[in-house]
Formats: sequence, structure tokens, C-alpha cells
Amino acid sequence: MEQFKDREAFDAYWNENYVPLSYKDVQEEFENYVKEAEKHIFLSDYEEGGSIAKADFMNNLSQTAQFTFQDTLTEAFYEKNPELYETAFAIYEEAQMAGEKDNNVAQTFHEEYQRLYQEFLNEMFDTFFGE
Repeated sequence: MEQFKDREAFDAYWNENYVPLSYKDVQEEFENYVKEAEKHIFLSDYEEGGSIAKADFMNNLSQTAQFTFQDTLTEAFYEKNPELYETAFAIYEEAQMAGEKDNNVAQTFHEEYQRLYQEFLNEMFDTFFGE
């Protein structure tokens, strides 16, 4: 990973190679999961409280739902950006092993992944639980 000595070098690589994702890339899998679970995708005490709200639903997803949504997003990301994903993941692992978690040159990848995760979950929420 010597070609990415700093975040600017990785960001330049990212900007040249990143193929953006949209909700359509995960929509079928997200929505099929929610339908198959009959909308029971939350922690039981949250769901029993009856006040499923957009403001806090992500914090109350069941572990199975979280894993399902994250795996679906990871697969979609990898499908469109295999080399970029592998490179960013390798850099992340290298930073973890070196104890440089907060100094990760591939931070752009992680920020985009989290942004997409939140955006796509919000879209799913609007579809099934919209206000």
C-alpha cells in the first residue's frame, strides 16, 4: 500500500475510480428482507413500544437486520468497485494492525460507506414505515 502514503493520495485514487451506488443497487434485497421479516426488523422492546421513528430506528435494528443490510451494501459496493473495495479494506486492516485506526488514509471509503448505509436505510424506512 506504499502508493497511498497519505489520505490525499488515496482520495485522488478514489476520485478517479469510484463508481457511485444508489438505493436501486440494494433496493430489492433490502425490501425483500423487510417483507420476509414482516417488518419485524427491530429490537423487540423497541418494536413493542410501538413508536418506530425515523429519528432513532437505526439504533434499534435487530442484529440480524443490521448484518443483512450491511452485507447487502458491502456486496453491492464490491460489485461496482471491486478493486477500490479491496484496496481500501487492505489499507484499513493495515492501519488496524499498526494501531493507526484514527489515521487511516482510506477514511474516505469508510465515510462513504457509512453515508450510503444511512441514506439507504432511510429510503427503506420511508418505503415501509414512512411518516
